[in-house]
Parts: sequence; C-alpha cells; structure tokens
Amino acid sequence: MKVALSQQEVSGLAASSDDEALSGAVKAYKKGDWEAGHVLDRQFHHLLVMLAAKRAGSNVAANNTLIERGREGLHRAAKRFPRRQHIRHFRLFALPFIETAMDQSPSFLRRLFGG
Repeated sequence: MKVALSQQEVSGLAASSDDEALSGAVKAYKKGDWEAGHVLDRQFHHLLVMLAAKRAGSNVAANNTLIERGREGLHRAAKRFPRRQHIRHFRLFALPFIETAMDQSPSFLRRLFGG
C-alpha cells in the first residue's frame, strides 16, 4: 500500500509555500517553539493517521496511541534534521523516525506510570 508523504501528493498542489511553512516550523521547533510543533503535527497529521491505521486497523485506542508515538518521532526528527539539507528532504528524513517510534513497545516506566 502506498502512503502519501504529504497532503500535496494527495491533492497535487504546488508545494512551494508549504515548503516555506515547513522550513519555518522546523527551524522554530529546533529553537524550542511549541507552536511550531503544533504546526508540524498539523502538516503531518494525514501521514500519521495513515501509518497508524496500517498498523492498528480499526482499534481506536491503539490508533490514538500510535499517532501520539508518531508525533514523538516527528518531533525527534525535527530536532535532528541537518540545516544544510533542503527542507524537501525532511518528509523522507522524518519517516524512519515516525515508523520507529510507532513500532517500539512502550518502556517499562511508561507502562508503570501510564505515560
């Protein structure tokens, strides 16, 4: 099953303004801006939902857990994205971080404290 990495791939829209918004969001998130994290979440929501549905099916609780783990992976990728790379590469750069975060089982402390 092919999963679109962005909404532009689904709708076929030009991506120049979205690349600028994504670039600004990644740079701001690296500096610690929480609102930029929300912008990243909105831009990648479609991808997160598709990947979670692929893994959890129709189980809503597991779906929500996987989406939250995917957001953590997305934020980790934004922190580690190299500045010298073009922002168009960020979607491919972030995908392994998102998938790895979704595939990891919760740690002992998370299970213990319900995090």
